[in-house]
Amino acid sequence: MAATSVRPEWASLPPEARAYVEFRLGSTVGGSISCTGGFTPGVASRLLLDDGRRVFLKGMHGEHPFAPQYADEIAVTSVLPDGVGPRVLWWATPADSAGWWWLCLEDIPGRVPVLSPDSADTGMALAAVEQAGKLLTPSPLDAARPITELVGRWLTGWSTLASETPDDLDPWAAEHLNALAGIEENWQQAATGSTLLHWDLRPDNMLRREGGSVVIVDWSYPNQGAAWLDPAVLVPYLIMDGHSPTEAEAAVIHLPQPDDPDVLTAFAAGIGGYWEKSSRRPNPPGVPFLRAHQVRAAEAARTWLRHRTGWA
Repeated sequence: MAATSVRPEWASLPPEARAYVEFRLGSTVGGSISCTGGFTPGVASRLLLDDGRRVFLKGMHGEHPFAPQYADEIAVTSVLPDGVGPRVLWWATPADSAGWWWLCLEDIPGRVPVLSPDSADTGMALAAVEQAGKLLTPSPLDAARPITELVGRWLTGWSTLASETPDDLDPWAAEHLNALAGIEENWQQAATGSTLLHWDLRPDNMLRREGGSVVIVDWSYPNQGAAWLDPAVLVPYLIMDGHSPTEAEAAVIHLPQPDDPDVLTAFAAGIGGYWEKSSRRPNPPGVPFLRAHQVRAAEAARTWLRHRTGWA
């Protein structure tokens, strides 16, 4: 998989940070491999310990702007039931660990699944999504907040673009801009639910184990909502990996769906507008490939939207 983030190497970390981690590990680190996927600039390294064990370490200094996301990931990942995410070995707060958030996980040998129509990975990934939805209803996180509190304000990109339309906006989107803005929030009334959501389901937030099953990783959102939301989030990524919109929807049809099909159309508009607007912003520090990813995601969402709306 191509690099999508710039992360600190283990050897570049402050001595006191490395000393704390090795203290918690009960072993010195003999080698490390930095993970360059994802879209955050924190530590994400496979560590080979001198006692022969392997672990996966994630971390971020407590004063970094992205630090709250790491705190949220600890809160969520630490309560996941068996069979949903990676096994947590230990975690630490900045107050305990020389100013850093740390999350130490089992190291999972495997690879990012390919979600193309002819890939066996697709079925494995969908099985993981189905199992997660069942095991996370009701939410095991007592402090989980409604998903609309987090993303309701994000998924209004078409309204923002309608107020100042960029010259390079896709012609179909430009022609239907006001209509898209008019429906992009109409999914929220159907978003209430008790399922702990991943919200960021995409292939690089999954690992296919060498034995075949898929594990969902990077649980960074302490939010709950309707069970249909995570399958809906996955649809544009199925399109990006080669499914037609019809094939992508058919692939997830056995998973929870909203009762009203117009709700799904509105959600497609909401997430598509979010990517369309966000892709035009500068890249965050240390994340030089995020906007290019959002350009591709916005294109997939437009393809899905054209299919669902039937607008020429």
